[in-house]
Amino acid sequence: MDKKKENQFKIAELFMAQASRDRRFYGTIKRGWDADGTPVVCGRIEVKNGFILAQDGCQDGLGIRLDELVKMVLDLGLHSEPGATQIISGTTCFLN
Repeated sequence: MDKKKENQFKIAELFMAQASRDRRFYGTIKRGWDADGTPVVCGRIEVKNGFILAQDGCQDGLGIRLDELVKMVLDLGLHSEPGATQIISGTTCFLN
């Protein structure tokens, strides 16, 4: 077996967004830096056949944003109306 192929694997950092005690969703975190060198944390969760994407400067702030977005999708119908969309990398993104 080729040594390069044998040692290739991908590590993902997982987290949970919680809309209520019974409604939890898991997603992935990617960490990086913006153009000014400031740390950035990006999260992505799949909810109701769509994705919620958020970004913040720290993990705690990202968690708060994603918890609120999950509630908005489930309880307030965010994404139920197509509104304005844009296709980015083959995925339809809602501009809201």
